[in-house]
Amino acid sequence: MSKRKSIRGSQITPSPTPTGIPLDPNDLTPECIRVDKVYDWVFFTTEYQNKNMIPDEACRTAVTNALQQGEEVTVQCDPADPDDVLCNATILENGNPGRVQIIWTVPVEVSVLINGNVACTFTVRTQFRDEIALCVPSGITNDNINCRATQVICPSNNGVLMGSDPFGPMVPVRVILCKDVQVEYPVKLEVLAKFCFPRPNDIELPEQTFPCDLDLLEFPEQCPAIFPRQNTESQATALARNEDTVAEFNGTVVTGLSTLEAEIAQECSVANSTFYYEFDATDPDTTPTPTPTPSPFDYSFTFVPTTIERVTSNLAEESLTAFGEGRRSFDGTEETLFYELNIFNDPDQFRLILRNSSGQVVFDSGVVDALVNYSECRTFNDILTNNNDDD
Repeated sequence: MSKRKSIRGSQITPSPTPTGIPLDPNDLTPECIRVDKVYDWVFFTTEYQNKNMIPDEACRTAVTNALQQGEEVTVQCDPADPDDVLCNATILENGNPGRVQIIWTVPVEVSVLINGNVACTFTVRTQFRDEIALCVPSGITNDNINCRATQVICPSNNGVLMGSDPFGPMVPVRVILCKDVQVEYPVKLEVLAKFCFPRPNDIELPEQTFPCDLDLLEFPEQCPAIFPRQNTESQATALARNEDTVAEFNGTVVTGLSTLEAEIAQECSVANSTFYYEFDATDPDTTPTPTPTPSPFDYSFTFVPTTIERVTSNLAEESLTAFGEGRRSFDGTEETLFYELNIFNDPDQFRLILRNSSGQVVFDSGVVDALVNYSECRTFNDILTNNNDDD
């Protein structure tokens, strides 16, 4: 269960009194979405065979002469692009199942070759008529039926049939059409979803199985290594204004005042993280005031992160830690350091540790009071764990 806690913490009261930075939660919750629900989905094939007249008169004459002289005459068929296939669906009867008629028009390019040389090329338009059983309840119309061809197969033939005048030689054409038909209707759903796949056309047994490439129905693989990124287990904000600090610079203890504005893992996402830190050094024997007294050597600096690489959570202790790289402006110069920012919920505090490229600690703020707002994030693992517990 997500733990949420109101802002609290001991502060030097500034004017006006600050309030904690609010959280932007991103818990996993049921969502209502508008989608096209698939009422039915079938995939099947149909074969068409016919003999076609050669439309070009000169080509008919050349083929006739070649056949009479015993020359080799063959046919080459180039299948159409599935996008060029037209389909028109008509509901004949609504019901579960209902009856739907679909007319398919498939253009294929046919070439006639004499001794391996192209004599002519022409387009043959074939039509298929299907009457199939689909789930089309009352309210579903023709516009809700989405039909498409996924593949057109047109095997080449080895010969041309002789024909009598006036039609001349006849060209045999065999077309196999692979078809995808879906019944879709827009609905509002509350879902956690996964990919689904079509059912076979099992209401009426197919007479023959054809070599259709089912790989064309595969969905593209996702890129889990880069997207979507996993949510963090918790999120937090921290606000401190001129808080008493006993810090350590390379082994030297220095007192001062810390200012921090941090938003870590807003919406439970590492990408929604930022913070700003400022340290004002004061004399060890001087009580900090709103205007601090400088030390003989001014240790004051500001630090801003340039990257926030990861956020880890300790749910038992209600704390989180951000890691990354940033720039420290110190003594008139800038340097790149690696940071570790800890935010604690009980009590409300933070701690900032800076290291150089060798891993040596160059600054440690120690534990500093702050206004902290902390919350656990609800993730898919929480739901899976709860479901397993219920079982």
